[in-house]
Amino acid sequence: MDNAPMTNSVKQDTRIISHLREEEQTLSVLLVAVREIRQALMNRDGERLTQALEAEADSFHMGEVMRDKRAILRREMGSRLNIAPDEVTLSRLDGYVSSESRGELLRCRQRLQEMSEELLRLNRQNAAMIQQTLDLTERIVGQITGGGPHFTSYNATGQSESAHVGPVLQWGG
Repeated sequence: MDNAPMTNSVKQDTRIISHLREEEQTLSVLLVAVREIRQALMNRDGERLTQALEAEADSFHMGEVMRDKRAILRREMGSRLNIAPDEVTLSRLDGYVSSESRGELLRCRQRLQEMSEELLRLNRQNAAMIQQTLDLTERIVGQITGGGPHFTSYNATGQSESAHVGPVLQWGG
């Protein structure tokens, strides 16, 4: 009977570490997709961008599955720790796992933190490249259509109005 708590502890440690490794794999797949988006944007490669966006969508679905698994783990651990599931954090789990598993938990936590920071950095860079392209496109379209600070636009009745460049989809493109 004395081995039961130890066995449960080992099983619980294994479950936590296994979950964290799944989190790493999911985040790794998303990182690959975001890196591909960045390369496609830098190389102005539309076909590669389409493929990368599809891969990102697939990884998003993987992330949703992982979110559900994370919620289940947090509920289970919250119940064991007598705390609300939203209070279950890696810091709290650090105090719950055995000393043998604590090192691996900390390594997983560090890798997840590094990948999250890289993902945030890449997403910001991608957003900046897209915004720069949109700004340039808006200026070019404004010049072509007579918009912009030095041009006057006219509406259907021939009256002067400020130029507005909407999304290309609005034009049926």
